[in-house]
Amino acid sequence: MIASQYVIIGAGFAGAATAYHLARHGVKNILLLEQEKVAGVHSSGRNASMIRQVVPENAVMRLAKEGAAFLRGLPSDWQIPVDFQRNGSLLLGSGEGWDRLSRDAEMAREVGIEVESWLPEKAKDYVPVLKDADFDGAIWCPTDGVVDIHALLSGYLKAAFSMGTQIRYSCAVQGIEVQDGRACGVLTAEGLIRAETVINAAGPWAGVVGKMAGAVEAPLRPCRRHLFVTTPLPWVDPKWPFVWDDAHGIYFRPDSGGLLLCPCDQDEMAPGDPPTDSSVAELLAEKIRQRFPGIADVAIRKSWAGLRTLSSDGRFVIGWDSKVRGFFWVAGLGGHGVTTSSAVGALAAGLILDPSERRGGPFSPGRFAS
Repeated sequence: MIASQYVIIGAGFAGAATAYHLARHGVKNILLLEQEKVAGVHSSGRNASMIRQVVPENAVMRLAKEGAAFLRGLPSDWQIPVDFQRNGSLLLGSGEGWDRLSRDAEMAREVGIEVESWLPEKAKDYVPVLKDADFDGAIWCPTDGVVDIHALLSGYLKAAFSMGTQIRYSCAVQGIEVQDGRACGVLTAEGLIRAETVINAAGPWAGVVGKMAGAVEAPLRPCRRHLFVTTPLPWVDPKWPFVWDDAHGIYFRPDSGGLLLCPCDQDEMAPGDPPTDSSVAELLAEKIRQRFPGIADVAIRKSWAGLRTLSSDGRFVIGWDSKVRGFFWVAGLGGHGVTTSSAVGALAAGLILDPSERRGGPFSPGRFAS
């Protein structure tokens, strides 16, 4: 029978970063389980690769700042180069949306994130394709950007492995062994793996794994989001930031000589490999016509869809379960997993190794206990 002190379910950003930070604390007996043949097949490898720090939730914003700082200065034990293009971000707002963005920007300044408030004219000068767009103002964050998500995820895994973490691929979880109210093992097709602590970092499957353990019912929703990449466009400047019209639910950024576009669709789906929906391309085209007529006539070269796992209150779920001892959550990162990955891993490792640590309060799964 296999046994490990810490068994982490899921080798995406949540699980890999948690393993990495536990290993940095000197923990050797870590086993990371991944259901696929390689890591990053699902949410962690199907996102837009963007680093965004200015978000509405203060506690998440602090983790985003910490995560972005990690990317700007990777530690000496890091073994894989990670391309981080700091082109910045430009968040557009109108009406009440601009008022909210302005509040977010003020909160960002208080946290220590560099931001500026721009008039529409300045934003349009910086990104000329916005010349026909109608908005009241923009928030500029120069330390945001785009990261190579595959190199970043591989970096966490390789560093953790070099410090003693074991990784088992093609190892899907079938159940959680619980005795006397304590999680004590993970059931897989290969048999039972004994564990002192079970860490649920299963991404879209986190809710399913929680139910296997009889844990608190965290209201997590896997939601599909589409991404589209255009053919090369001669007028696209690769140094443009990513531009996000949050109120109208659309963003774009330079990609492969063209643009990556997202209509911010959010259809709840079962965990798995989400199919693309042709009607979402029509939604994207309509939003572009309404908001960014300057890029209305573009041809789509490829598209795909991934899942974002959202909690009911928009906050992460990180901490010890309130019903099942020895069961720890790192879930519900809601599309912010890349940006916050290092900070989330560090927070999770700290809480796991020191249960008296209270920094996880805003994210505690206990908030969902009835």
